[in-house]
Amino acid sequence: MKTPSPHGHTLPELLVGMALGLMVIAAAITAYGTGKQTWAAMAATDAVYANAHIALRNLREQALLAGGAYLQANSSKDGRLSVVVSTGEEMGQAALSGIHGSKSIESLTLGHWHALDDVDCQGNTGGTQASIRNDYKLNTNKELTCKDLNLNNGTYQALAEGVEDFQLRYAEANPATQTLQWKTANQVTAMSQVLAIEVCLRVASLATVNLGKPNPNQKGCSGEALLADGRVRRVFKRVIALRQRDDVMP
Repeated sequence: MKTPSPHGHTLPELLVGMALGLMVIAAAITAYGTGKQTWAAMAATDAVYANAHIALRNLREQALLAGGAYLQANSSKDGRLSVVVSTGEEMGQAALSGIHGSKSIESLTLGHWHALDDVDCQGNTGGTQASIRNDYKLNTNKELTCKDLNLNNGTYQALAEGVEDFQLRYAEANPATQTLQWKTANQVTAMSQVLAIEVCLRVASLATVNLGKPNPNQKGCSGEALLADGRVRRVFKRVIALRQRDDVMP
């Protein structure tokens, strides 16, 4: 009986097999790189939204307290006690004030009575002053910071990082004409007539993720084009109504 001869692969078959194998490996590497970049972009986007949420929530909580009154006991000469409503603001310390200017100058100050709520923008509760005045502004490290101006030895602490721009507008009421007009801090005639605040934050990721060119339809707080440096950027605008100003507009 004839013994069968061993059969191997020809050179063309080997070359085709190697080419197919290299294509599979290349596709896997590309898919891995794409997946890794997508994951990095998602993580960077999540961090941007988290920073914006922290900053805007803090601002909203303090803005809702600004100018609020509280009930206080009042003893008369005959020893009887009565309950009266406090004033909305401390003499000489407005519940709302602001400074308009460049990134290092723009600021917002929100004040409320310590007896109304003893927590300041940093979460401190140890103050002994009659009122709390939280001041918000950007620092040179692209962080939105705040501190209680009435707290002794207080320093500005970061609330959110990656904040490239912080812009504010104020809705000032005109009771005579029953209208509202959005103004910057230096344009406002009377802060006591402001019924709402518009906050704009431009927040960028700390890491670059090589997303390519940004959407040209997305603009910054002042209408500027967003930079194309590989960072994730989002612009957040929120309008916060001041609920303690119900009596401004008849």
